[in-house]
Amino acid sequence: VYEAIPCYSECNQYSWRVEPWSQCEISSAQNSLYCGEGIQTRQIRCINTTEGGDGEPVPLVLCNQSKVPLEKQKCILYCPNECVVSEWSHWSQCPERCDPSIRQTRTRHILRMPLKPKTCPESAQQRPCILNQNCFQYSYNLTDWSTCQLNENSACGQGIRNRLLSCIRSDGKTMNMNHCEQLNLETPTKMTANCMVECVVNCLVTEWSPWSECSQTCGLAGQMLRTRSIIMEAQGEGRPCPADLIQFRSCVVKPCYSWVLGEWSLCSVEGGQCGDGIQVRNLQCVVLDGTSSSTFKQVESTLCEELPPKENLLQLPCSIPCPGDCHLSEWSEWSSCELTCIDGRSFESMGRQSRSRTFIIQSFENQDSCPEQELETRPCSGGKCYNYVWKTSLWQDNERTVWCQRSDRLNVTGGCSMQLQPATIRHCNPACKKPFSYCTQGGICGCERGYTEIMRSNGFLDYCMKIPGLADKKADMENLKSGKKPKQPQHTPPPQKCLTLAYDGDVDM
Repeated sequence: VYEAIPCYSECNQYSWRVEPWSQCEISSAQNSLYCGEGIQTRQIRCINTTEGGDGEPVPLVLCNQSKVPLEKQKCILYCPNECVVSEWSHWSQCPERCDPSIRQTRTRHILRMPLKPKTCPESAQQRPCILNQNCFQYSYNLTDWSTCQLNENSACGQGIRNRLLSCIRSDGKTMNMNHCEQLNLETPTKMTANCMVECVVNCLVTEWSPWSECSQTCGLAGQMLRTRSIIMEAQGEGRPCPADLIQFRSCVVKPCYSWVLGEWSLCSVEGGQCGDGIQVRNLQCVVLDGTSSSTFKQVESTLCEELPPKENLLQLPCSIPCPGDCHLSEWSEWSSCELTCIDGRSFESMGRQSRSRTFIIQSFENQDSCPEQELETRPCSGGKCYNYVWKTSLWQDNERTVWCQRSDRLNVTGGCSMQLQPATIRHCNPACKKPFSYCTQGGICGCERGYTEIMRSNGFLDYCMKIPGLADKKADMENLKSGKKPKQPQHTPPPQKCLTLAYDGDVDM
């Protein structure tokens, strides 16, 4: 614990003291009348200004050397025939806010007129009020807060901080407080504040708890743990709390034995190559070390516990479609419960759920006898009303995708009115039947590359005219030289993109 308070330059224990000026002395060798310019002298001393110093002189080097008073100055003894004037008065005061347009003045008056007609020196002088030259401004300055000061018998706890007030001149010099007090400047009120010095308290923790039981009953992945908690946090520069409040250690127990099912075999039909059959898989006893990435090793079946029920565990019915049969996929999940609604209102107490499955066609010749989809419904309670609207993608090469969406933003098959289904392909009207023409993305007929459109007055295409080009002429000349006939221009239709839509019951598209 220590204390720091600010110290100012005015608290210096050494200062200059000066004696009065001597009389003006004229050198008799230069002036027999003992008048004119001369020299005045005075004695300067450096003294100790502390309470115990009693103003005793000390060596001059201990005082501020930048403010050494003058020991000599020029003076004048007026001759009997000269004009005698008084000393200059003090300069008048500048305003509180320094303004160069306002001037200071000082004066002196004539004490004796000259015997012979002679002019007397000037009796008044002026100078502008310039900041930090002959005009100064003053303001209060607050020091930083001191360190927390405690009672004599205290080492920590509640204390007080102080800060001191000083008067600063505009050139940075610290002045006597009287300069600021005379200006009635606003002084800060809060000069002390409460503070706290934290006492040194070491962190306290409880003893370690007993080790817990092993987290596993077998294998090598088991762990035991023990804990401890913080009773009191550290304060001040006390010993900090430890980082480890939980400890783990592994626990070695017996190996893990378990039944493991193998992979399903391919569907096998007894006495044939298609129809109903079964799939089988093996059950074996293995030993594990209990970790998630562990491999297992087959051991004797007696090491494992009682066998699990084997019904539907080791055998599974299956089917191999015969050529020409319509093979069904698995049923989809049941849809959410739905009510029949009119304008968002239902008049039913029970709703319906549906599920579907599609047919996988086994032979091309038999595809007409297989339906596209099989639908199954069942009653349900707590249904909701849904609205169905057609949704479309943006046009691209005169084609777009169209799908049905339910009011819960689920894409479905069925529910939307087929009469209101938007078109998936955009056609030009009238159709583009002119040679080298095709339907553009804007829905009007245009010409292929290398041809220009000749339009009718009604805005429709009349015909496509080939643009003359140097490449075609060169090709014709080469064909003529080789004895070949020029090739006739061929009509190349614009590339078309195929649109494929796949539906899988009531699930999202």
